[in-house]
Amino acid sequence: MGSRYYTLLTAYLTSSLGNWLYRLALPLLVLKLTGSALSTGAVYAVEYIPFLLLSLPGGVFADRFDRRRLLIFGDMTAAVIATALAVVVSTGSTALWPIYLTAFLLACVEPVYHPAFQSFLPEVVPADRLGPANSWMHSGDNVMSMIGPAAAGGLVMFLGYQTTIYVNAATFVVSAIAILLIRPTAAKGERTPPPKATFIQDVRVALRYVFRRNPVLAAGSLMFTGTNFAIWLIQANFIFYLTTYRHMSPQVIGVVLAAQGVGAVLGAAVAGRLVQKYPPGRILITTTAVAGLGTLLLIPARGPLAIGAIWGALYALGSINPVAWFTLRQKIVPRELLGRVVASTRMLAFASIPVSALLAGALESAFHNMYLIIVVGGLLRLAIAGVAWLSPLRTPVEGVIEDEPGTPGTQARTADAEKTS
Repeated sequence: MGSRYYTLLTAYLTSSLGNWLYRLALPLLVLKLTGSALSTGAVYAVEYIPFLLLSLPGGVFADRFDRRRLLIFGDMTAAVIATALAVVVSTGSTALWPIYLTAFLLACVEPVYHPAFQSFLPEVVPADRLGPANSWMHSGDNVMSMIGPAAAGGLVMFLGYQTTIYVNAATFVVSAIAILLIRPTAAKGERTPPPKATFIQDVRVALRYVFRRNPVLAAGSLMFTGTNFAIWLIQANFIFYLTTYRHMSPQVIGVVLAAQGVGAVLGAAVAGRLVQKYPPGRILITTTAVAGLGTLLLIPARGPLAIGAIWGALYALGSINPVAWFTLRQKIVPRELLGRVVASTRMLAFASIPVSALLAGALESAFHNMYLIIVVGGLLRLAIAGVAWLSPLRTPVEGVIEDEPGTPGTQARTADAEKTS
């Protein structure tokens, strides 16, 4: 895939490690200062808000500005924010507002960074290598999800919060330098600067493209919205289920949850080969159906090994899905629209998560029957896979699906057809 890709992979993994450092260090710092679970939980709430506020603007930025420079700017901005907090912590301040502000501002980088990154990858990797490229990226992300919290906890324990936050800032600087080393190329299909359009026009173009011009994307986006809803009916109550229904200790729960990381890494590792061999849309449908059946297996499972094995398998299937989806999206969306399409489809997929999490808690409180909730979640995933099988998502897609010529914010262009199978 070339040195440019491996440099980008290095930047991505380093930046991902930085994200995990602050996601653990900041809640731990608040807990140390206040001893309050509510104050600590508020950190997570603050970090979620930017995804709702900035996903669509992030997509517009990714299509309007140079994506490589946007990634460098994002990393350097995160480094400056983290450094500022480290300076505040070094003064011995016990004020909470700098921590909440830092959590919010660092989280603001992600919804802008992600569309730019997903749109920049096809400029670095040939179209026929996008599957393996996404697979390696997702595998590395899953490895960081296991290493990151452990690294953050170790740094906090042995070096303290101040040093941990400085290390956090340094990871973003390293990522920015790596991206800076990737030389831009005038590749085939490079974006032409779009005609001037308002922000609302740019967003409308992306939404119209997804829901009117590209039925495959519309079907896939709605499928992810539904599956996230079904997943979080169980995910939101899973720790409660293991503790209350299965009477597991925290140590045993840790082992069960470790299985999800192993499954995610294995799933991402095989996803690249699957995407090269089978149409991505059919992979999405198949893994969703199998995951629905696997969810139902949680009901008879009793011991930690059985539950851990099933939970790990579900995460393996769930890890294959993003690789297939990212690859499909990168292949069929015009380059000049990709940032906005990534942002709008991601926002749609995330929209069902808070609703489902709240509903999950309400259902458990009302019925005190997690088995019923598991059945509902599993059957929903099976039903969603069945509906998706009847949708255009099942059909192999060739090349770029163009938008209407003359639409503000995009130019139709002709691209060589790339089969997804």
